[in-house]
Amino acid sequence: MSYELNWPGPITIGGVGGSGTRVAAEILLQLGFYLGRDLNSAHDNLWFTLLLKRPRWFLKNRGRKESHIFKGLSIFEKIMMTGLKPPYAESGFIARAMVDTMFTGHDYLGSGRGFWPIKRAITMFRPKNIDCSKYHGWGWKEPNTHIYLEYLIKHFHHLKYIHLIRHGIDMAYSRNQSQLYNWGAMLGIPVYDTSIPLPRRSLKYWIEANRRVITLGQKLLGKRFFVVNFDTLCLHPRREIESIMNFLGLNTHGVNMDKLEKLPQFPPSAGRYKSYDMSVFTKDEIEAVRALGFVVDI
Repeated sequence: MSYELNWPGPITIGGVGGSGTRVAAEILLQLGFYLGRDLNSAHDNLWFTLLLKRPRWFLKNRGRKESHIFKGLSIFEKIMMTGLKPPYAESGFIARAMVDTMFTGHDYLGSGRGFWPIKRAITMFRPKNIDCSKYHGWGWKEPNTHIYLEYLIKHFHHLKYIHLIRHGIDMAYSRNQSQLYNWGAMLGIPVYDTSIPLPRRSLKYWIEANRRVITLGQKLLGKRFFVVNFDTLCLHPRREIESIMNFLGLNTHGVNMDKLEKLPQFPPSAGRYKSYDMSVFTKDEIEAVRALGFVVDI
C-alpha cells in the first residue's frame, strides 16, 4: 500500500482521562474505522502512547525543538497508514522512545516500564498489509491526543477531532489523575501544592484542559471539531450517535443503530460528587463546570 494513498482521515479521539473515550472508540470501530492494530482493552492506540505520550520529552521539545514532535507524528502516520516496516532512518526515533519509556514509563507513575515498549516496537516492525476497502477511514483514540491538538492540526490537513467531556466534579474524585500530574504544570496548575485539596487541583486541570481544547478546536478546526458530552451521550444515545455520524459524513443506512445505542452507559461513579463536600471548590470553579455543559446540584 502506498503511503500517498488518499485514505480519509484521520479521525482522532481525545479527552481528559476517564471521559468516555473508550465508548467513542467502540462506536467508530463498529462504524468501520481503522484505529490501529496495537490497541489495549480501552482501544488506546499504543503506538501513539509509545511515540508521543512522553511528558518530559514533549515539554522539553515544545516551543523549542518542535521538529522532533512533528517527526514523531510523521513516523506514527506512516506506520499507521502503510502497515510497512519503518525505514531505517526512522528506527532511531523509535528506539529512543522505547528506551525512554523502558526506564521512565509514559506517565508520572512510571507505567510502561520494562518489556512493554519492546512489545510495541515489535508490532511496529512486523509488516502487515492494510485493506483500506474494508474501512471508511482511519484514525486513533488515545486520551492524551488533546495535548497535541495544535501540532496535529498543522500536520494533518484533513484532521477531524472528537473531544469527550464528562462531568468535571465527578472526575475530580476519580482515582485516575494521570493527566493532572503529567500535564498540569503546562496549564499552570499547582500540581503538587498539597495545601489545595486534590479534587480541587483535579477540577482546575479539567477546566483548563477542556477550555484550551475547545478554544483551539473551534478556532483552528471549525466544523472539523466536535465535542461529545458523555453525560448527554448516555442519556440520549441514539440522537448523539447520529450526531457523531453526521460529523463523520455517514448516514444510518445499513447501520445497526439498536446495537450502537447500547454502547454508552452511565458508569457506577456517575453523580458520585453529590456525596462529597462541595465547599472545597470555589463558586467560579462550579460555574465553570456549568458553563461547560453540566448540571451541578448543591
